[in-house]
Amino acid sequence: MQNQSVLHRIWFEILARPRLFPLHFRYHLFRTCLVFLLTAFCGGLAQDCQGAEAAGLSSRWPVCAPGSASQKISFVHVSDMHARYNPDARGTSPMARMRGFVDQVRGENPHTIFSNGGDDYEKGSIAEELSRGCSTRQVVQAMGYDVRTIGNHDFAWGLEELLAYSRDATAVVLASNTSMTAKTDNGASEPGWVDYAEITVGCVRIGFLGLVSRPWNEHGEQVDGPYYEDHPELQTDFNYAAVARRIVEEHRRDVDLLVLVSHLGLGDDIRLAREVEGIDLILGGHSHTTMTQAQQVENTIILHTGSHAENLGRFDIDYDLRARRIAGSRFAIVANEEGAAPVSDAANREIVGILSPYQEAIEEDFARLDAGRNQQEMARIAARAALQILGADAAMISPQSTLKGGAPGGVTRQEILDIFPVEREPSASPGTTSLSLLPATGADLLHARASLPDFVYEGVENIDPAAIYTIALPKAQAWRQVRYFGRRISLVAPVPAGELWEIVGKFGHEQNKANLALDERAGKTRDDLIALLLF
Repeated sequence: MQNQSVLHRIWFEILARPRLFPLHFRYHLFRTCLVFLLTAFCGGLAQDCQGAEAAGLSSRWPVCAPGSASQKISFVHVSDMHARYNPDARGTSPMARMRGFVDQVRGENPHTIFSNGGDDYEKGSIAEELSRGCSTRQVVQAMGYDVRTIGNHDFAWGLEELLAYSRDATAVVLASNTSMTAKTDNGASEPGWVDYAEITVGCVRIGFLGLVSRPWNEHGEQVDGPYYEDHPELQTDFNYAAVARRIVEEHRRDVDLLVLVSHLGLGDDIRLAREVEGIDLILGGHSHTTMTQAQQVENTIILHTGSHAENLGRFDIDYDLRARRIAGSRFAIVANEEGAAPVSDAANREIVGILSPYQEAIEEDFARLDAGRNQQEMARIAARAALQILGADAAMISPQSTLKGGAPGGVTRQEILDIFPVEREPSASPGTTSLSLLPATGADLLHARASLPDFVYEGVENIDPAAIYTIALPKAQAWRQVRYFGRRISLVAPVPAGELWEIVGKFGHEQNKANLALDERAGKTRDDLIALLLF
């Protein structure tokens, strides 16, 4: 308000000397001063509001105690949850134990930061499949993270879901190497993420950046992107060191600690720590690495805490406020299991409420297996399902499409998804275990069988080389025929036909209606029964 005091004195001098300043001059000067004062006042309000907004985030932690010589900061870090939030047999979600552990640590040390290294979507709850990503977003945003970054699997359901996921009422969402350059079709172009954020935790000011890794293709290979071919407005820079170096140069001098919440994987985290000076701590993810002790690389501490909601990592820092440096630290991995992590009843109620529309698919049997089946046998069931549900003449399924075998007894849709998980690579495309249909000659069908000797085959046996057959193939083989067969075998472009878990689920439903098990053949003869026993 110093400028306003000067203006007050000038205006007083003008009023005190009317002969020197005519009326019309005083009128115009009064208007000018009034505009200036209002602008300065409103500008002051705007600055106060911005300060209050920043303080609103920092106000989660106690303010700095004057005269403090040191401060303890606790980080609770998780990563790569992959939609592992279904309640267990006791009705407890692992995410509720996670939240309970955070609350416990905060009770011990109010200067606690809860962080997430990305990959919240895919390969977990069937609720996500049925809600097309919505349930995972709701669970994540209910967890009350302080800081989180975006992982490659978080692009799975497309741009609009990604943008909704990035808008979090409680968390700073970081994506330092990702930006939006134009509006989306419906105008919802504003992402919730930022490339950098600062938080004051007690006496310590901490800067945060976040980096996401390269995307993957249908062959399980990392590529340089983009994440969405049909959305060029979304840009991701994979020169991680250059992005990190820019942020260090712009902000390092303003903070006591600089923290990278990374979804690059341990290998890239180590390379980055060697190439870029100025990052104090890397809270990592992506490689599903579980570290039992922190790793020091140059002047950077690196932590990874595993995946699938199995562990929580706690990292305590003793920060010397006078020397402005980390004086000591401790790291511990805690198993996310009953007894090791307390349950937040409030978080559990909220998560159970989110999942309530999908409870039948999670818990109730819709089919059965007469015997335990290994991965090869489950792949054969999937091939049979493709014949019946898709109307294919032949189906070829890799046993690698199955994550595990099936246990005897009742089967839920969740268990089918657990066997045939979904990973949408490239993002927003059918999953890597999905099937496509394509017409081909019998000669090309024979060629395909010879080219994929490890795949399970079901279908026509007496193949006529001149006949036309409809073949069900996994996505990679259907989309990249030259790579796998040496030539195109399809007469026309392949047509996506569905995810394996959906196809097997429909098959199981049909089998159950016919009073048959999932691994049981209709119209069994004596030879069929012998074959089933050997199956």
